[in-house]
Amino acid sequence: MSEVLDLKVPDQGPILDSLLDLDQAVLDALPIGVCACDADGRILRVNGKAVELWGRVPHLLDPMERFCGCFRIESLDGQLIPPHETPMARAVLQGESAAGAEAVIQNPDGKRWVARLNVRPLREPSGAVIGAINCFQDVTQEHDMRKAARRQQRTFDLAMVASKMGTWRYTIADNICVYDENAQQLYGLTEAHFLHDEAGVTEKFHPDDMALMWSRVAKALDPKGDGRYEVEYRVKQRDGSWRWLSAWGLVEFEGQGPERKPVAIAGASRDLTELKNAEQQQRLLVNELNHRVKNTLATIQSIAFQTLRGASDLPAARAALDGRIISLARAHDLLTERSWSGADLRDVIVRAMEPFAAGQIELSGPSLEISPKHALALSLALHELATNAAKYGALSIASGRVRLGWSAVARVMRLSWRESGGPPVKPPTRRGFGSRILNDGLFRNLNGEARLDYARDGVKCEISAAL
Repeated sequence: MSEVLDLKVPDQGPILDSLLDLDQAVLDALPIGVCACDADGRILRVNGKAVELWGRVPHLLDPMERFCGCFRIESLDGQLIPPHETPMARAVLQGESAAGAEAVIQNPDGKRWVARLNVRPLREPSGAVIGAINCFQDVTQEHDMRKAARRQQRTFDLAMVASKMGTWRYTIADNICVYDENAQQLYGLTEAHFLHDEAGVTEKFHPDDMALMWSRVAKALDPKGDGRYEVEYRVKQRDGSWRWLSAWGLVEFEGQGPERKPVAIAGASRDLTELKNAEQQQRLLVNELNHRVKNTLATIQSIAFQTLRGASDLPAARAALDGRIISLARAHDLLTERSWSGADLRDVIVRAMEPFAAGQIELSGPSLEISPKHALALSLALHELATNAAKYGALSIASGRVRLGWSAVARVMRLSWRESGGPPVKPPTRRGFGSRILNDGLFRNLNGEARLDYARDGVKCEISAAL
């Protein structure tokens, strides 16, 4: 410091002379750094705080040390600022002022800190720049706090976007709600301020949700209540569609006791559209499941009734009933694997033929998508044909064969069952369960028909159904 205090400089003109005449003790008492330079950028004067902050004593009037006495100065993003581009240099060379500019200073010992600079050029009465003065201070802690706050705000903003949420504040005095950017997107708004008058609210909120919304608002604004606001409603988007939102907040009150009154509601909203759609889909699925369960139970009840009706051999009837229910279960498994969207006819046939002699059954036909109703009915029909063939027809002996082919023309499915190589066929003396399934069930459920031919050389069946 002695170098600074004892420095004598030549005459610099009345303005700089008055600066140089300032008592050094006064300058050193200031809590901020002070530095002054002449029109050539040579440092004329600094105070004790400047030396303390810089961590070094500058060389006064040294042409090699111009504009700033610090070791190194950088922008906030870490880019070096050459001496002739510093705020002090711009003040001297271009007459610019800098109020509240910030830069990173590096000291000789490696310490880095953030400086806030207030730089002004010094001018003669004529306006000519004859120097500049810089008053600066260490704002590292403030800078770090602002940086942490920005980082925290960024984290909050990202979390709000990720959770499809936005914030808002509704003031009662002016009946205006102010939305942040996220909330503007949620509410389908083009600006932050929204007037909650009758026209605006009627245009924006779904009419079926208005009564609930206003009742929740009234409850929250009650001075005797807890001020909590929560509601779900639909809001119109710019394209005319509706979006489900959940809104919740807290009322800001003023005064106490009888004088307590609400002044605003601050809160947030979240997009519930996907959740609401999922709930609706779940309800549809439950209803569909109930429908399927009822249909399945009705089918099983019908199978059981038809199987046991007039049965004289209970063990045989039980075996037949088991086989039919298992066949139905196989079809259900196949449809469940496809989420009941349908099934490929080949897969349905393969599942239905699993319990029988696969080596004796020849399959031919293209990939053909059929509905769940077709799959269930055909599974039962094919099970009956195969069961009959295993008992009395081509599948009852090793030399027998079954040719099963299918095709689709003009949205009509045609399936052909032909047996050969089995025992001579004898037409049945009574109409059994299989015949009723083929003739009644297929025609009623699939808008189709089945033709059975008990030819002596092998049973033939032609099935057609509209797809």
